[in-house]
Amino acid sequence: MPSDEPREDRIRAVVRDELRNADRSLLSTVLWTLLAAFAVLVGLQSIQLAAFTTSVAAGVGFALAGLVVVTSSLYLLYLLHWA
Repeated sequence: MPSDEPREDRIRAVVRDELRNADRSLLSTVLWTLLAAFAVLVGLQSIQLAAFTTSVAAGVGFALAGLVVVTSSLYLLYLLHWA
């Protein structure tokens, strides 16, 4: 009669696979967090650059582009850590 208990080698294989997946997931989260933080800084720099342009159209363009980059980066950080 077969046993319903899992074998030790099968348990070890499952744990090993899950640890690999957890490492990959953690590394991915760290890299995406760093990328999003850098993008926030780039977006803020674009908004700052908008204040020093001579053309109104260029100023509005830089400000809108910076705003889009900052909000999308903050949304990515929200999804990574709080959702």
